[in-house]
Amino acid sequence: MFPIVRRTAPGICRTILAPARLSISPSASLVAFPMAAKCRGFSIFNGGSRMGAKMDDKLDMKNLLSQSAWTRDELDKVEKTHREPRDWVDRAAYYTVQALRGSFDIGSLYKVKNMTGGMRESDWVRRIIFLETVAGVPGMVAGMLRHLHSLRLMRRDYGWIHSLLAEAENERMHLLIALSLRQPGALFRAAVIGGQALFLSWYTLAYLVCPRYCHRFVGYLEEEAVHTYSKLLVDIDAGKLPLFENLQAPRMARVYYNLPEDAMLRDVFERIRADECAHRDTNHHFSDLRPDEPNTMVEHLRQGHFQNQNVFSGLVVDKEHEMQELEGIELLRKGVSDSKKMGDAQPTKAA
Repeated sequence: MFPIVRRTAPGICRTILAPARLSISPSASLVAFPMAAKCRGFSIFNGGSRMGAKMDDKLDMKNLLSQSAWTRDELDKVEKTHREPRDWVDRAAYYTVQALRGSFDIGSLYKVKNMTGGMRESDWVRRIIFLETVAGVPGMVAGMLRHLHSLRLMRRDYGWIHSLLAEAENERMHLLIALSLRQPGALFRAAVIGGQALFLSWYTLAYLVCPRYCHRFVGYLEEEAVHTYSKLLVDIDAGKLPLFENLQAPRMARVYYNLPEDAMLRDVFERIRADECAHRDTNHHFSDLRPDEPNTMVEHLRQGHFQNQNVFSGLVVDKEHEMQELEGIELLRKGVSDSKKMGDAQPTKAA
């Protein structure tokens, strides 16, 4: 059966889903659920985002640093993990994340709605949008500070900056995908601006003082993100979120993740969870390294994108490569020296 849509007041639309909503045919859902989604304020159907429509008309993502492409086998291997704190830095990072997560869950009513089963599609989209506006900050801050550090000391960064910037861009793409579903209001945007101002200032100062703490913080933050998206997928599979279950993936998500035309929104959330899993492992790895130690980890975001590079680009990884580099320098010096000798040996013409 189709959802019954009735207007209770001017500008207010309420959707009442029939009891047999989970048994509707796929063809019927393409008509019924867009109607329900439009009434619940999902911008993918209400035509309210002109900028998004123009962007989708000519969607080109060739300029991105990274572009995720997950196989079915990789998605099936995603799991929730937790790295136990080992020292006071790890514990400080872990309890900071727990304090922020608890405060946000209470303030956003997520904890109450999750306990009572009241989390609806609009609640999930709002939560995702706000969290992704925060998640895109650490990678950009860390990449910028390491870039400036490399300039000041006039030495290589050894594989950190690209990974951090790719992480920031990937989180921003998660935000843009969520925004293709729903456009937030003025109050929500004000909360985002305030939250970003506070978090950006705090994280920048914290990274200047202790980068290891910050990467461990992000690692634990991504652990929570994996939990959040796992809970979202469980609710979709349980039939608690029929709009998410029956909506097709936005075009931006299909292009970014290289999905087929008939991909569903659940497929997108599954890949976003895999991205968060990759960020979790990468930041825990960064926290285990010294700030001046080369990053030799080929994480997923860089694995298939930098075709003309590899993780060892710019690195001297063993004696063989070191000898090859020294031989090249020696040949260059020899060539310059020979050219100079030949120039000195040539007789000068009389004036």
